[in-house]
Amino acid sequence: MVERRERARRTTMNDVARVAGVSSASVSYALTGAPGVSDELRERIRAIANELGYRPSLVAQGLKTGRARSIGLLLADISNPFYTEIAASAVAAAGDEGYEVLISHVGLGQDTDGDDDGEREAARLAAVARAHIDRYTSGLMLTSLLASDRPLLEELRRTHVPVVQLYRRVPGEPSDWVGIDDHAAAGDVMNHLIATGRRHIVVLGGQRSSYASTARAAGFVDALRAAGLQPANLDQGLWGGISRRSGYERAHELFAGDTRVDAVACGNDLIALGVLDACRDAGRAVPEDVAVTGIDDMSFASVGPLQLTTVSVPREQMGRRGVQLLLRRIDGDSGPPVEEVLPHRLRVRDTA
Repeated sequence: MVERRERARRTTMNDVARVAGVSSASVSYALTGAPGVSDELRERIRAIANELGYRPSLVAQGLKTGRARSIGLLLADISNPFYTEIAASAVAAAGDEGYEVLISHVGLGQDTDGDDDGEREAARLAAVARAHIDRYTSGLMLTSLLASDRPLLEELRRTHVPVVQLYRRVPGEPSDWVGIDDHAAAGDVMNHLIATGRRHIVVLGGQRSSYASTARAAGFVDALRAAGLQPANLDQGLWGGISRRSGYERAHELFAGDTRVDAVACGNDLIALGVLDACRDAGRAVPEDVAVTGIDDMSFASVGPLQLTTVSVPREQMGRRGVQLLLRRIDGDSGPPVEEVLPHRLRVRDTA
């Protein structure tokens, strides 16, 4: 029996080798299952390692092999429950396969349309991605992609770093992607508003540099035009930030200038929350005076008195599938890029 001692530092492979009276190479062979030691010695070394509390260092393994059993997940906004729910399912799925997930908050211009800050945001994403690679993560899942991030994806492809695009994507980029049909989701929302008799409809889209935002805006507009209508705010512009604050400020301005607005179709649920705030301040009853819709069906969208009409996005499935696709690439799959469109569902609630 090896005497257990309190240690002020992490147990190393050299500690195990010293107690076992063998070389560090023998310890490595024993713990990795490689040939080079007898079965009897392998079992003795493993018992000693367990008793000493030795755990292999993922960083050290990465330095030796150029690969660690960890993957990076870069979130657009860690304070947004949409992304944290994706992260939770990704961590669980990766853990089932013996991988850990290193999560980073990238941060986007939540209160801008994204154009002015495109270069700055692209530089930040690139810096975070490279930091993950420097830590020997085996691959990356990206939720924060804008059009300006194409050079980063090209760099990762040249350096053979497996990548999966989650939710957002860069069109034409040959890497795996998991998301929903944003154009169809927005169309479903708009067709519902039109079917309920709304005709003076405002569209509050997100960042024009985001594929998801532009696809949703196009879905709103195409459905309106198919019904012989157009956005009530087409002249003022459809683009803006994707935050509650942005939704409030844009809706407040619109309500002050146009009393005919009878519906607001929002690019996501956070924008819709801001619109509901603006409706309250402007004395507009929801849905009697103004119908309000979102997209994403975040956890707060159906809590208590807030019953937001929105589109559900299968976030748990998205995170899990992203991990599965990434691990497949890490294991050497070099097949063509996968575009996996997950099902969405219109959730009709009290606000429309």
